[in-house]
Parts: sequence; structure tokens; C-alpha cells
Amino acid sequence: MPDYIPSNDIKFDMWQQNLLDIIKENKVVWELKTDRVATLESKQAVWNAAHSKATNKNDRTLADIMGKTTALKDYKNELRVFVSEYLAKSSLVADSDRKLMGLTVRSTTRTASPLPTTYPLAIVDFSVRMQHTLCLSDSATPLRKAKPAGIIGCEVWVKIGGEPPKDASELSYTAICTGNYYLAKYDGNQAGLTVYYWLRWVNTRGERGPWSHTISSMIVI
Repeated sequence: MPDYIPSNDIKFDMWQQNLLDIIKENKVVWELKTDRVATLESKQAVWNAAHSKATNKNDRTLADIMGKTTALKDYKNELRVFVSEYLAKSSLVADSDRKLMGLTVRSTTRTASPLPTTYPLAIVDFSVRMQHTLCLSDSATPLRKAKPAGIIGCEVWVKIGGEPPKDASELSYTAICTGNYYLAKYDGNQAGLTVYYWLRWVNTRGERGPWSHTISSMIVI
């Protein structure tokens, strides 16, 4: 997010003057503490004096330039604390006022999760008898375990035994896995059968992405 405090000294000087003018005008309505406003005014006075000296190219010294840098840093720190404590989240300060002061106005709407365009990858660990552990990753970032942005989990569909599925109608829904691993346990009468897995991502709005490739593994005794 861009910084609301201008980095250019001239723009900062204009911004801070406007900010202080609005703060002093509304300090009673916004229930601002008198001593905190006074501290801001004190920092502003130091900045104004230091900035004036440092911008006089015909009569400034290195000490004047360093003094401006110190005053600027001190003033900005105080402004950030004040804005955070009294202006950024206060219910007494309208967003229109924040805009007039050049402050960040936080959005109240959530960004919609994108439709999934990638698909899950899985490595099947069958080292424990009668169970499969699917280690999940994403097709776009196969070396990372993290899910794509906006994804709530991975839908797991299976077919047990027989030929590999050619269509989703041959599969049975099992679960949505919200972690990086999915554990499937099987009964003794299923030993030796091959399990076929189809996977797909689901975002926070319930929208589904494309199917994964068929992932298969035998149920080992």
C-alpha cells in the first residue's frame, strides 16, 4: 500500500500544513487530546524552522541540512503515531475528512477470490498399511506446499478398483481438504485394489477449478 506521507520535502510541507490546520479545526469534535495536538504543533514548529534554513541555498550549512533531516524524521514519526491513534480508525472522523487530510481510506469491501485456474498436484505416501497420505501442492508452484490465494481447500474425489475413470460421473466425493495433507484409510476387504484420485481447488466463494490429472495408488497390506 502506498505511503500516505509524501516523500518529497516540498509536497510534505504542504501536506503537513493542511493536516495540522484540519486537526486544529476539528480537535473538539474529534475529541483529540490537547497535549497530543500541542506536541504535534511543537514538532511542526521545529520542522518549519529547520526546513526554512535548509532551503535557503545561499546561506545554509551542512548542519542546517542535517538538522532538517533530523526534524523531518522526528516529525514524521510523531505524525504516524498520531494518525494511527486518533484519525485512521476513529468513528468520529469521516472518510471524507480523511481524504481531505490526504490519509489512507480503508476499503470496507473484501476483494473477491479469483476463480481457480490451476489444479492440485499430489504425491501419495502408502508407507503405512491400508492408508494413503496425499501430499498436496499446486500445479503453478509444485515445490511449495501453500495453496493458491483465495483457495479454501482441495476437493477429493475417488474411484476404488477397476479401470481408471474416464469421466467425473465414475467418481465419489470424499472431502474438502483444507490443509497440505489428506489422509485416506481403507478396510481390509479393499486391500490390493487401486484407488484413483481426482482433485480440484475450491475458492472461498465455492467456485471450483479444473480437475487434476488422475493420481493412483494401490491399497497396500
